[in-house]
Amino acid sequence: MNFNTSPLMNYLVATLVLIAVIIVTYLIARLVKYFITYISGKTGFSDWMMKFHFGRAILRSGMTVGEFFGRVSEWIILLAGALLGLAVWFQLVNYGEFSAMVIDIVYTYIYGFMKTFIIIVIGFILTDSFIGYIYKGGDSGDSIEFLMPVAEYLRLLFYLAVLIFALEVGGLSVKSLTTMLMPIVWGLTIIMIVLAIGKITIEVLSEVRKG
Repeated sequence: MNFNTSPLMNYLVATLVLIAVIIVTYLIARLVKYFITYISGKTGFSDWMMKFHFGRAILRSGMTVGEFFGRVSEWIILLAGALLGLAVWFQLVNYGEFSAMVIDIVYTYIYGFMKTFIIIVIGFILTDSFIGYIYKGGDSGDSIEFLMPVAEYLRLLFYLAVLIFALEVGGLSVKSLTTMLMPIVWGLTIIMIVLAIGKITIEVLSEVRKG
């Protein structure tokens, strides 16, 4: 009996290449995770991020800032490496159309997620910086009490704006998300207006009584 070993060898070689790519990707991902975690601690980046609400939220999740960014980087590399290895596997076994599909997935979703993530981090940091200036503008306890709900309302609005913009830049459709969030935003706006009017009314009445 004659067996055609060429297809079998193609699958064997392709599988070995896939395994090699996954192993190398795993090692690179672990090194990158360790490097980011180490550098974040040594350079003071983790401590600097604690100045922002976003950084403190990461800390409350049970991770340091360095560990968080290290893990995100690790998973991005692992997913991208595994998918690229799969694309190579398809290419070696002569399934070029599937290889192109996998490459398109990497570009659309992995690269899109990276853009989205970077914009969200930068946008949240800028938002927290702006809200911090608002809090610094309140000198007395009464001012802080009045500014707090306003500042947190603005923080939420800016967070939503950054999130929607980041998703759009990342290539995801945000039309349904925007439609869903609009009633929530309007509801919060009405609540803030009512609170502001109530606070101003109370202060005016207090001044009138003192007079």
